[in-house]
Amino acid sequence: MKICVAVGSLLENDAIGNDVAHQLSVLNTNNISAFVYTDQVKRAGTAQYVLDMVALSDLIDDPDNILIYHHGGCWGNGQNILEKARCRIFLKYHNITPPEFFKPYTRFFKKYSNHEKFCRKGIEQTNKILRLNKVSRFLCDSCFNAKDFLNCGIDDSKIKIVPPFHKLDDFKNVEINPDLCQKLDDGKINVLFVGRLVPNKGHKHLIRVIADYTKMYNSDIRLIIVGGIDPNLRLYLDELNTLIKKNKLQEIVHIKGSVTFEELHTYYKACHIFLLMSGHEGFCLPVLEAQFHSLPIVALNTSAVPETMGENQIVFDEPDGQKFAAAIHVLYHNSDFREYIANEGKKNIERFSNKTIEDKFLKAVLD
Repeated sequence: MKICVAVGSLLENDAIGNDVAHQLSVLNTNNISAFVYTDQVKRAGTAQYVLDMVALSDLIDDPDNILIYHHGGCWGNGQNILEKARCRIFLKYHNITPPEFFKPYTRFFKKYSNHEKFCRKGIEQTNKILRLNKVSRFLCDSCFNAKDFLNCGIDDSKIKIVPPFHKLDDFKNVEINPDLCQKLDDGKINVLFVGRLVPNKGHKHLIRVIADYTKMYNSDIRLIIVGGIDPNLRLYLDELNTLIKKNKLQEIVHIKGSVTFEELHTYYKACHIFLLMSGHEGFCLPVLEAQFHSLPIVALNTSAVPETMGENQIVFDEPDGQKFAAAIHVLYHNSDFREYIANEGKKNIERFSNKTIEDKFLKAVLD
């Protein structure tokens, strides 16, 4: 038996890319011949596993082999691969952001932005994959993701919950940036959010919470927003900057864009609270990163967020800025409460150790 892991692109510092790379490592370490097929490779250490189309065709033509297909958006070539495959197909599902989040933010006022098209066509492709009736197992990042298939009538015996592999252990091997750490140690409450600068991440809610905090308490607070900025979503960034200016938060809210791994580690270590108000998450790896760094989280109760956060955490059902602001104030000024929430978070990430996920993954693939 051979296994091919298929993904549209295999990139560095990418959640799906990390999941794919770890799957390859686990399978080959366990003496299972595993390879990868992708249209785009920008990841070190994977060249020896990459198949060309001829080798892929031979592998997926054998019914004894397995194709693990990673699905998180539209991949036209991927659909062709699935249609040709005669081997067993396992779908690794990372969820697809509802396109409605992107509809207001078009480039040059075209009907659909690239992001909206990608998500809309990704959902269409999900339906095409199901109509093929060839998937023998669904490997879902979360129970929230699994609902997409349960609601389509897929038998739950075909569904396995396999969280994505991650790079948490890498934080143990990186030093903090002392200059950045000193700059942040000025007596202000440091609130952090990590995630791409896209509309479903709830940045407008984050800004409104900080605005409410300054009105209710004081201005001794700082919101740091870390995450890649896509030039195709310039209108979204402009909207955030307008909201910041309207609320006179230019010295308080800092949009950092992409940062180095050292800087990311430093922000996690130097901040006091992680604020999460995303409208849609299929898993949300920054939750685990925050908990790994003993950072208490205040979050909006949406999608897979509470499932990933675990028990005894702070979640609100509505994006009420005043409630979130009050939670930040109480957490910061009550060290015992802050420590309790952080310790519960540390317990939670034990569920998601890579070793635990490896066991789940191998059982889901080999049973």
